Amino acid sequence: MTEDYTLREKVLRKFLENPKLGPSEMAKLLDANYNSVKSIYGKLRVEGFLKRAGRGNYEPDVNGIILNLMGRIEALEKGEK
Repeated sequence: MTEDYTLREKVLRKFLENPKLGPSEMAKLLDANYNSVKSIYGKLRVEGFLKRAGRGNYEPDVNGIILNLMGRIEALEKGEK
């Protein structure tokens, strides 16, 4: 994985590769601060990328991911960033 990714991007990419990773496992895998990773999981949930499947367990929110991608495509088509 390239070092150009932010911690948020690393967490999302790794999670999508292995959705069984909870915040503590992810923090260990990425050698990152647990509280930072836990916060990122919460933000990704609010943004619609993840949904809680129980305490410390998450799963991809496919509908949220698709809607986010559709919004990005529309913005690119309009010439926005």
